[in-house]
Amino acid sequence: MMQLKGGRLAGIAAVVGVAGLLIAGCGQQQAAGNASAANKPASSSTSSTSTPAPQTVSYNWEVVNGGNSQHPDWPFFSEDGKNPMPATVTLPANATVTLTIKNYDDGGGTVPATYAKVSGTVGNTETVNGTQESSFKASGVIAHTFTVTGLGLNIALPAATDQGSTVVPSVTVVTFKTPAKAGTYSWQCYQPCGTGSDGWGGPMVTPGWMMGTLQIQ
Repeated sequence: MMQLKGGRLAGIAAVVGVAGLLIAGCGQQQAAGNASAANKPASSSTSSTSTPAPQTVSYNWEVVNGGNSQHPDWPFFSEDGKNPMPATVTLPANATVTLTIKNYDDGGGTVPATYAKVSGTVGNTETVNGTQESSFKASGVIAHTFTVTGLGLNIALPAATDQGSTVVPSVTVVTFKTPAKAGTYSWQCYQPCGTGSDGWGGPMVTPGWMMGTLQIQ
């Protein structure tokens, strides 16, 4: 288990955005989501411990559109822009978290309508490239999501902009609060950007890439 690295909000680089979050994996594999898979309940568990003091933290993530030596064609969430997230990432309990995600995937796929709406953040909104948003079109806009169903958290990550020789990432900034008690939750991307005819293979089922475990402690 690896502690998430803190950091100041990143500015918009030449693109998402919450890593250089991209390859054609999601950009080219935009099969409609498997409804049953997309709506599978994520497992969660909680444990009772003393409530920690409240704190404020910030993190910078990226969505990279491939290029990792293990699976060059798979997109992945990343802390450093080079490697997938650890299988289990950790956030502090009883914290106000500001998360900035740069998504470098320019493919806008289709998500179930539920995952086109922002939820679980302060005000149920997010800021994308400086503009506050609460929902998006379910098709053609969202490249990935970072979704923790056990916390009611859904962050939609709009596609990057392909400018020919460069890709400008979308930059999504959200603020949310973690539970006061420790617990373990599953996170998942719900834009089927993986392998297979339905897009639910490969990175979609590989911990640290487009899914994994979130530890609140």
